[in-house]
Amino acid sequence: MADEPNPGGRSYQIGDVGAGARIAQGEKISWVEGVSGLPDGEALKQQFDALLERIAKDSSLDEDTRELARAKTEAIAEGLVVAQASPGVLRRALLDAKSWFSGAASWVGHAVGDILKSEAAQKTLGTVTEAATKAAIASFMG
Repeated sequence: MADEPNPGGRSYQIGDVGAGARIAQGEKISWVEGVSGLPDGEALKQQFDALLERIAKDSSLDEDTRELARAKTEAIAEGLVVAQASPGVLRRALLDAKSWFSGAASWVGHAVGDILKSEAAQKTLGTVTEAATKAAIASFMG
């Protein structure tokens, strides 16, 4: 029964989410597909997916550090998706990640910076006009 407690494991229940909706169920789900809708978005998606795969396989990072690196990388990808409409989302993701990556997983920060410097990302980042977000982008990329 769905209403009974499940002390030995996790239980998920998904109701009617509507036509055309997409959902993800489970744990440690990576979903950077939103960047696919950006100019050159498929290239960005491949870059972010490859980086997330590298993070997942990096044995030099403990589980918590891997999870945080993944979450911060995904937050930047999600911020990139909404950068034009909501630049503050990207700005906060970059500010949060910059100091954390510099101490805990610097190679991830450099890899994210390389993605942001890519021609594909620049097509989106070039549309950001909000000054504080432009400054955060420039600071992150060094």
